[in-house]
Amino acid sequence: MKSLGFHRTCRVAALTSAFALAFVLVWTDSGRNVVAWVCRQSAETLTDATHIRALSLDRLDPTCPQCI
Repeated sequence: MKSLGFHRTCRVAALTSAFALAFVLVWTDSGRNVVAWVCRQSAETLTDATHIRALSLDRLDPTCPQCI
């Protein structure tokens, strides 16, 4: 009987951990609260990021007399 390789063992452990984390996040109240908090924070971050002023392309124009 062949023994499992190290990489395969790590892959199985990672998949098992991912399923356990998904179970905790979906089926517990605190897990759902964490997911809701992450969604709220990412929505606020995206909202704040849309208000960043764009760089004026005139500043990159070498023929612009005001920019020199």
